[in-house]
Amino acid sequence: MPEYLSKSDFQEIRSWVFRNARPLEFALWQYHFENGSKENVLSALAMYQNDDGGFGKTIEPDNWNPESTPYAVDYAINILRQIDFTDMDYPLYQGILHYLKSTPYRGENGWFFSVPANDLFPHAVWWQYNEEGNNKEQYIGITARLSGFILRYVKADAELYGVAQKYAEMLLDRLQSDTHYGDMGILGFCALYQDLDAAKLHNRFDLGFLEKKTRTLIQDHFHEYVWSNHQDMAVVLPTPSVYYYKGYEQSVSDSLDELIKIRPQNSVWGIPWEWYDGGKYTEEFAISENWWRSYKAIEKLLFLRNHGRLCV
Repeated sequence: MPEYLSKSDFQEIRSWVFRNARPLEFALWQYHFENGSKENVLSALAMYQNDDGGFGKTIEPDNWNPESTPYAVDYAINILRQIDFTDMDYPLYQGILHYLKSTPYRGENGWFFSVPANDLFPHAVWWQYNEEGNNKEQYIGITARLSGFILRYVKADAELYGVAQKYAEMLLDRLQSDTHYGDMGILGFCALYQDLDAAKLHNRFDLGFLEKKTRTLIQDHFHEYVWSNHQDMAVVLPTPSVYYYKGYEQSVSDSLDELIKIRPQNSVWGIPWEWYDGGKYTEEFAISENWWRSYKAIEKLLFLRNHGRLCV
């Protein structure tokens, strides 16, 4: 028999989130589980936007750089899409589009994964700036996601649309000849496919190849993506509607069961990573970890709800 998260379990998680969440995650909680408004999420999100239109200021809890970075912008876009808000005329989006077009952290191949200013503030080791290291491959995932978003929602005659189209074409060329895509590249390609498909851009891109290739990559790297204690199944297969879902039903079911079993009593799930910085930012990581736990609790509850395992 499958496991279900009970109403009392949900209330324990709710109580923890109410006591610990930042205003942003609290607004997301209310939106998803308590009929909260999109406006509250938008207001909380605006607190992380900079004058250049980009985002920083610890919106992504593992990087305390207050300056705008492409990844922080991608993180903000994910939240906006999570609440199904895609009004490109809204000030938050107008700032985002301005930043993506004008940022110095965009090169011939795409938007940068890490930026030099990261090194000046507390951060996880993977946010350390290394042009020849993490920017050489890790840009793939973020550039694929940002390009797909632009090609789906921005007008085709916009300058930024042309930039995104060029990047998407280059990424698809790389997909045909390379085997190294960085830690987030495969899921980035999956996101790119879903946006190009939704935008009906079959005449501009070989979406048949992209769909087939991403299915193969997910199959080949599935266990690499699913971290310890089933922590990232909610990211890889968040709903049964994901186009590559078929064939993973039992894996998802097992993960849902395990996820319910391993939750600490009167608390939420932990995160399965550390900053690996030699103890340099121990206090900052403790704060970051708590921020993450609220966000991940929401993510996991949505995963449970989307698969019919939430008794609320």
